[in-house]
Amino acid sequence: MRLGLGIVGAAWATVVLVDAGLIRGHVLKGTDTGIATGAGFVAGVLAYLIWFGDTVTPHVSTVEGRQLVSARTLTGVRTIDLDTLASVRRFTAIGRVGTIDDLHLRDRHGLRLTIGRDTRAEDSIRGAIVRADAQPSGASVKVTRHARSRLDLDPRSSVPRFVHLFFGVWVMFAVLLLPALSSYTIACFLAGTNAWSAGSGH
Repeated sequence: MRLGLGIVGAAWATVVLVDAGLIRGHVLKGTDTGIATGAGFVAGVLAYLIWFGDTVTPHVSTVEGRQLVSARTLTGVRTIDLDTLASVRRFTAIGRVGTIDDLHLRDRHGLRLTIGRDTRAEDSIRGAIVRADAQPSGASVKVTRHARSRLDLDPRSSVPRFVHLFFGVWVMFAVLLLPALSSYTIACFLAGTNAWSAGSGH
């Protein structure tokens, strides 16, 4: 995970520096900061997917009495032992082809994995939370009320569904736009151009 983030960060920084250098050298026009902006957009999305371990189809298995949830992510296969589960959060938003409804898992070692709708995985996660809740308080799993609502566990969230969806949309906008805007501003600064005048073409 850290290696993947490092590679994305290094690639982003390289593109921004090269873009700014070419503008300073008058190889590119002062308005060509769109290259750095695009790099920030792509880097933000990739960093988000890598950090949370976004996946499509999780696989649940039992090895020596331990329940494992594994899935292929952008940086390879990640496996979380549900006995070491530390937190479960839920992210919902209105997507391009429907509603996004993901569970963000994190174990005690900091490994993260995101799963969508999967009945077997949800049953296993629910069982792990119930077992942890039955243990002393220090061993419990931190589960948001929003996540408990999806897993049919109490106490559940009293916040209306549309509020979670609305908040999720803004989170997605931030992930997409803030890195791009930051890249644009940094490129303009390094190139010695005014961000606003470069964007307006003056």
